[in-house]
Amino acid sequence: MQNIPGAVLLLLLCVAQGVHSCHITVASSVIQVGSPLSASCHCPHLGNGKPDVMLKLDDDFVRCDLSGNVETSTCSAYIASFNQSSALLQCYVGSSEGPQLMDQITVTAGYPPASPTNISCFMNISKNIVLCTWHLRSDSILEENVTLSAFRSSNNCGTHLSSEYTCNPSKGDNSCTIPRKNFDNYGELSVQVTVQNKIGSATSSPLCVVPLLEVKLEPIVIKDGARHNDCVTLQWTYGRKADFLKDMRCQLRYRLATERKWTGFVEIPVDVKTMDQCGLLGGAKYDFQIRCIRKNLTGQWSEWGPTTTVETAPTGKLETWWRILESTRESLLKIQLMWKQLERNKVNSDQVVWYIVRSSSRLQETDTILCNTTSLNCTISLPTEKKKVFLWAHNNAGASPVSEITFTARNGTPVSTLQVSSHGDSSLQVMWNPQSSAKGYLLEWYKSTELPDCEIHWKTEQEGSRSSVLEDIPPFQRYSVRLYPLYTDYIGRAKEMEAYSKEGAPDFAPEITSIAISKSQAAVQWTPIPVQRSNGFITNYTVFWIDTSGREHCSTLDGSTTKYNLTNLLPSTSYKVWLRSSTSGGSVNGTVLMLHTAALDNEDINTMLLIFILLGFLILIFMVITCVMKNERMKNRFWPVVPDPANSQMGKRVFFLEKTPEMTFAVSDVSQVITSELKIVEGWQGKNPTLDNEVKVNSFEDYGLSSKKQISSPEDPNKPKYYVNVDTVQYAKVITEGYREQSPPTSVYVRSDSTQPLLCDVSPSPQNYENTWFHFGSNEDSVFLMEEENMRDFPLLNALQLRED
Repeated sequence: MQNIPGAVLLLLLCVAQGVHSCHITVASSVIQVGSPLSASCHCPHLGNGKPDVMLKLDDDFVRCDLSGNVETSTCSAYIASFNQSSALLQCYVGSSEGPQLMDQITVTAGYPPASPTNISCFMNISKNIVLCTWHLRSDSILEENVTLSAFRSSNNCGTHLSSEYTCNPSKGDNSCTIPRKNFDNYGELSVQVTVQNKIGSATSSPLCVVPLLEVKLEPIVIKDGARHNDCVTLQWTYGRKADFLKDMRCQLRYRLATERKWTGFVEIPVDVKTMDQCGLLGGAKYDFQIRCIRKNLTGQWSEWGPTTTVETAPTGKLETWWRILESTRESLLKIQLMWKQLERNKVNSDQVVWYIVRSSSRLQETDTILCNTTSLNCTISLPTEKKKVFLWAHNNAGASPVSEITFTARNGTPVSTLQVSSHGDSSLQVMWNPQSSAKGYLLEWYKSTELPDCEIHWKTEQEGSRSSVLEDIPPFQRYSVRLYPLYTDYIGRAKEMEAYSKEGAPDFAPEITSIAISKSQAAVQWTPIPVQRSNGFITNYTVFWIDTSGREHCSTLDGSTTKYNLTNLLPSTSYKVWLRSSTSGGSVNGTVLMLHTAALDNEDINTMLLIFILLGFLILIFMVITCVMKNERMKNRFWPVVPDPANSQMGKRVFFLEKTPEMTFAVSDVSQVITSELKIVEGWQGKNPTLDNEVKVNSFEDYGLSSKKQISSPEDPNKPKYYVNVDTVQYAKVITEGYREQSPPTSVYVRSDSTQPLLCDVSPSPQNYENTWFHFGSNEDSVFLMEEENMRDFPLLNALQLRED
């Protein structure tokens, strides 16, 4: 028992004790909006205690008074003003699991019905019935029932002479029909309308009518209307079964067919069934309507009859144009005639207008009709000598004035320039230089993709015009535009251009195919995009090809090109090739074509080897010629000349100073002498006398310097001879300069008699700024500051070494 839910337990206890469940009590479930609402919920006692009873209105619990006795408990609630159209009232009983729903009802509120107004009844003679109508206010929330009651009456409808006739119209219908058996033509008829809903009812005041005096005719139909000059003759009837009625009065109203407002109202005399209405605009089309009532104005006006439009013949001449399609057999010309539709105020008819072409200008002629159509063009065949045809527009009232079409020559001077450009997404701008003698201009435009059976659009421009805008040009469609100057007796030659109102990318790029493939070239071709799929002028094609290594190449071609030759390809290589088509509105790529170049054959290999051999032979010849022409230079480069000390020019030199000048500075000032230059002095051509066994070395004791003596022993004749200088050679000169602006000291000349070989080409004398021997680091003041061990590598310098005394 502890696991049973409280609501289920409550229901089981109610059934076990034979007691009914809770129920809600209200005075009425339908009340008027704003009235008070009283409700109560009665529940039986469950067990020893009283249940907790609650009332809830929609989503909110309402305050209620609890009361009860031994058997039941009651919760009563009072709502002072109920302002909802509908609400849900529920009864709950408290339990351990929360409030449990026991009963519920829906309370609806509304308003009582309003009395019907504008009740009227009239007799329909053609149907022999009385039709009554009324008006109901449709703001009631509750459903309403409408009942019409009718009685045969007398004494101004004060006395009812027959039983009541009732009519219950369908929902939304505010009329009822009283059959002929329930009324007399001249007897009184009392009519009332009652409206009832769940709150209350309302009845209209009784209406007392005599059926035959409340007659309403059916709408008057105008049977005929004929136009002549500025007048229209109208005829009509009063309707079925209305002939026995006398003294009928009618009204006429009219307006231009192009307007919405009725501009004319005319009273028609009594019992008149035909009349003339004048004062109308010539050639204009008018609408007419008539309504009628009895002369004494009893009853009701009939509804306005159907609109009758009175037509007149079309006015104005047609604007025409023509073109020759082809020449046929037997000297016949196939010509397409074109014309513009007349303006609405010149057509004078809502009916279909048709056009007739004849070879004669008189309609009464019996000659053959060349063309009879409702279209704005037709094609005829004429002999070449026929120069004119005639055109009329027809409606039910007649024909328009004749329009003459003359086939003149088109060999006049054309306009000098013509430009056609986009003027928005759906129009073209045409500009030209006007011709001084032209009386006007005619523009033709048509879809280039629909030639030759295309629809020609055309328009004319006045004399002196230099531009025009062509409307309704769809985008992505190529149009051809022609301009003809119109002269007095002839037509000028056409100037033509093609244009797009808006360009876009082509629908696709052409499929590229290969024509021929070789080892280094491949020829490809494609079919041009059709005009209807190009969506613009093709500005260029771009050919792309990629080899297996990913190197991409491309070439841009003119839009009229359909072939291309791929060059500089590698043999035995696969290439991906595709084509891109471009317009000013965009580009699109085509499908990829796989190409594989041919492999090299034996002939190609032999040719390449021959070329390499010839090239190597030419290079060899060039090298030989170069070596011959540059013999000395090449010899010195690869076999340098080694100087011969025996034939050295130094041996031919003579002393040019017989006595060493005296030094005018102290030995201690030697370090202050700035050595600036060491020169090789060319000797004289004459030789000094040879010495026998020794070479004299000058000593300079006055300067505090001494030199070594070098003695050479006699040569052994069996030994190989060496190149030895036997002449005394003066080869060096030391020149000093003053410091800054001071006067330089007396120059010091150093002379040496040497028999050592000269290093002529191998070790040339250094420049005056390269004599590093004089600046090599030591604290000694000597001319050549060299280490003793280094002198072993330079015998000539070793012989010239000066030592401080």
